[in-house]
Amino acid sequence: MMDRRLIEHFDWALFFIMITLMAIGLINLYSATYYDFRGQRFSPYFIRQVMWVILGCLAFLAVLMIDYHHLQNYAVLIYSVGIILLILVLCIGQSSHGAQRWLGVGSVRFQPSEVEKIIMAVAVAAWAASDRIPLYPSFLEVAFLVLINVPVFVLIAMQPDLGTALLVCLVAGTVVFTKGIRKSWFVGGMVCLALLAYPVWEKGLKDYQRNRILAAINPDRDPQRTGYHARQARIAIGSGMIWGRGYLKGTQNKLKFLPEKHTDFAFAVWAEEWGFMGSVVLLCLYGLFLYRCFMSIFLAKDAFGTFLCVGLTAIFMWEILINLGMVIGILPVVGVPLPFMSYGGSSILKAAVAVGLMESVTMRRYTFRSF
Repeated sequence: MMDRRLIEHFDWALFFIMITLMAIGLINLYSATYYDFRGQRFSPYFIRQVMWVILGCLAFLAVLMIDYHHLQNYAVLIYSVGIILLILVLCIGQSSHGAQRWLGVGSVRFQPSEVEKIIMAVAVAAWAASDRIPLYPSFLEVAFLVLINVPVFVLIAMQPDLGTALLVCLVAGTVVFTKGIRKSWFVGGMVCLALLAYPVWEKGLKDYQRNRILAAINPDRDPQRTGYHARQARIAIGSGMIWGRGYLKGTQNKLKFLPEKHTDFAFAVWAEEWGFMGSVVLLCLYGLFLYRCFMSIFLAKDAFGTFLCVGLTAIFMWEILINLGMVIGILPVVGVPLPFMSYGGSSILKAAVAVGLMESVTMRRYTFRSF
């Protein structure tokens, strides 16, 4: 029987915000794919997403039953499983749009790099919560963390999926920053990044990646190719004006000018149909969602729970910031999904499991005494 205190400490606000965002995501996806499958009542994308949302809710409930402390004990094993999955993607993974990012069984496939975000949050939290790692860890201790991030970054970047690879590093960096980092190291890291910028630009990036960065700086530089996505997204957002064009009435969507409208640019579909006011409502929901995520950090009563919530919150925070920045044209198009809004089973499952883990931390806070 479940301990009654678990239910008493359940964060209902976080749960209902998640369900609301999932519902909005389905409403938006129906509209985004409506004109592509007008002969059908529901598009295949919509039907699959409904199934993934249901599976995500079941995964959320399953994670609630798990005491998150067990993850710390098996962090090395979990990390190893993540590496194996990423290697399998490069060996036997399925390809789409020139990228090999999925593992599939029959018609079902999932993206291990999405799962890797949670795996790295667990691994880095276990590192930060270790008794051997003091506040403001030493150079060698941080170097070890960087070392375990390198294989993950390389394997994801080889798919290629540079956006997700960088996001995993941002999640790890957020946890390290929370643990404590000396000012001299921060300055030194910025200097190293500045020194590496040119060689990485010349040798480390492919032509299409450089073009995407240049398109973010100047979308009009190549409006029909590299700047097309950002340009059409901005047109869609602007055409929504204050109150929007109305549900199922977005012209950029209807006339198929807006690319990747059900995945990376889902927010542009929403903004065109619901306008500035609808966008404000959605952004407020995301703000409340992140606020409850931050609250789970402060409610955690042990180091591992605290750093785990930091890592999971960082996943959502960076995904929201990067996707919205990408859609409005101030960041390059890197293929980072908008949580709960973008189409994708792996993204929905990852988000549901992440929220479930934060709820697990919040629910079990009574087992620790605050000093």
